[in-house]
Amino acid sequence: MHDYTAHQSSTHLGAIRSAGAQHIVGSASQNPTKFVSINSRRPAGAPQPLGIGDRVIHVPRRLSSRLRADSGNSRRQPLRPGIVLTVGFASLILIGTVLLLLPFSHAPNTSTDVLTALFTATSAVCVAGLTVVSTHDHWSPVGQAIILALIQVGAIGFVIGAVAILTIAGRRASSRERMLFGQNLGVGEPGGLRGLVWRIVAITMVIEAIGAVFLYFRVNNDPEIENSAWWATFHAVSGFTNAGFDIEPGSKSFARLVGDPGTLGIVSLLSIIGALGFTVLIDMIRRHRWRRLGFESRIVLVTLPAVTIIGFALLFLLAPTFGNAIESENLGLRATTALNLTVWRTAGFSAVDMGQLLPDTLIIVIVLMFIGGASASVTGGVTVNTVGILFITMQSHIRGHRYPAAFGRRIAQVTIMRAIAIVGLSAGAVLLATVAMSIAERETGAMLSNLLFEAVSAFAVVGYSTGITADLSAFSKVVLIVTMFIGRLGALTLAQALVAREHQAVVRYPEEVIKVG
Repeated sequence: MHDYTAHQSSTHLGAIRSAGAQHIVGSASQNPTKFVSINSRRPAGAPQPLGIGDRVIHVPRRLSSRLRADSGNSRRQPLRPGIVLTVGFASLILIGTVLLLLPFSHAPNTSTDVLTALFTATSAVCVAGLTVVSTHDHWSPVGQAIILALIQVGAIGFVIGAVAILTIAGRRASSRERMLFGQNLGVGEPGGLRGLVWRIVAITMVIEAIGAVFLYFRVNNDPEIENSAWWATFHAVSGFTNAGFDIEPGSKSFARLVGDPGTLGIVSLLSIIGALGFTVLIDMIRRHRWRRLGFESRIVLVTLPAVTIIGFALLFLLAPTFGNAIESENLGLRATTALNLTVWRTAGFSAVDMGQLLPDTLIIVIVLMFIGGASASVTGGVTVNTVGILFITMQSHIRGHRYPAAFGRRIAQVTIMRAIAIVGLSAGAVLLATVAMSIAERETGAMLSNLLFEAVSAFAVVGYSTGITADLSAFSKVVLIVTMFIGRLGALTLAQALVAREHQAVVRYPEEVIKVG
């Protein structure tokens, strides 16, 4: 006979959410499978299936109704954050497409077809930066302002949209749905969402304003720039959001400014700050010291510089493979070009003609783009968080450690599984896009390396291009549109989908070891 007490059964409480249930019955740790339900609709006098010594805990009706409301058996359909945000982004792209088709959006003596408007709107909302026309030459000042607004809303709009949904449907959203939003935004407690949004908006506005002021004083006397204030504002926003759009004449990005390290340095710094992610920035502002930073912030602040340094070293050593892009004998120019390519791998700005780079260099840039920036940032890619987790796991396995750990914290197994899934699915999406475009571009003779470069740039929402984007077929442009959309929302919706499907297995199967590698 077991003596089941409330204290002993605190970790094994079965919540009975069926109609009329008003009790919770505990079971002892010695018998964790013994859960007894009490149905208040049982006929009077019928014996209750209670064990000897079981202690029945009565749950207040208010709490019981709340449990039923949060349960999956509720009649209402649960709020689907991933679906809502996906529809929101698609709607924003549609609105942007319509606005860019209007006559006042394009420059005189130019016209805009539906595919060009859709491609540009998608690239702006997804902060990708890929273009099929020159932003400076094709679009009017009004059209450029529309693009900039789409960039700004696309960069931080998913956060504002999520909190707006919670505010409007706060009483209807369950605790689990609020938690999904919180995980998507990088906070554990849903109660901190509103405060997080205001911090993100404030940080964004302040950093972009400071960047615009510095850029204005740098280019104020530049005779090539018609409106210095607008130029500075546009590139401050595009730089911090890592959008990669520019309003330089032609389609050569910042090639004209290759001899102006001050201006390029300001844009690079804005891109680096944006790539860190909002949660890391907030953590750094609040805690200041390294020892007080959160585990995720430490992972980002170690992995992001490491990727940048390794990428810079490889590109600098392979500078002779830059082809005709730069004068490889000039060490200063080699270093500046290698650093810009590495830093702007998340933004898409370029001070060299990417079409002049040889395949050796393109492969390195492809890997850097695929890695991307930090989670919960305005960048894309599989994120340095994922790469850092996988590196720690690999290192721990090589050293014979059973549990991967870093900075005195053990990495959860579910986090490792999600990281593997994200990398695998991301690689699959890029491969599928590349194959689809290679089939469509057989007659044009486009090189496979260039098509792979475009696919990775679109998926990682970077904006680098070897110059073939405008010459691609309509089908390939549609493939890039879909790839940009998946790349911008893929990590978010994938993480939410993985969390949504997570459940505690009822049956644990025997473990088997198979040969790998």
